[in-house]
Amino acid sequence: MATAAHEGVTQRVAASGSRDDGASGGIAAVSGPNKKPGGGRRRRGLRSVAAAVSIPAALVALSFFAAGHSTPPPSSATVAVVRAGSVASEAVLALAAWMAWAEGGLHARPAATLLPYAARLGAALAWAPLVLGRHAAARAGLACCAAMAVGAVACARGFGAVNPVAGDLAKPAVAWAVILAVVNYKML
Repeated sequence: MATAAHEGVTQRVAASGSRDDGASGGIAAVSGPNKKPGGGRRRRGLRSVAAAVSIPAALVALSFFAAGHSTPPPSSATVAVVRAGSVASEAVLALAAWMAWAEGGLHARPAATLLPYAARLGAALAWAPLVLGRHAAARAGLACCAAMAVGAVACARGFGAVNPVAGDLAKPAVAWAVILAVVNYKML
């Protein structure tokens, strides 16, 4: 009896071929001692979340480095805190966007999810060159902070309708936009 069951499993594994997603006929195609069923899907998921989080965070970090310095440069400690907070806020919001995308929300509700996220990312990318750039425009920076806050609220609502955890992850971006507005106001 055990031999017949074993032969059935080996035939199914041999029939599955070299697919790496591990989903064929209810039995996972496993070859080698360290391979796990469904490993290909997990690897692709990990790659997609890594790209979804790192690309927007890297763009925000690059906007800070490309901004240069204004004539009277603000305190370097303030700039370092603002840079770290902005990158962290963008990474968390990107994770929330990825969670909404994984649930299909960016395609099902693009006006409620994708547009506010893109607008908020654009405002976040514009803030550092406007406020910390050579021609420091702190008032325009306040407008960017307002756009970031409104975009983050819209993201929290849109992502929350798709995935409640993603909506909760977007809420710190609202708080960061308000903190950034206070720091921006102090730079006037």
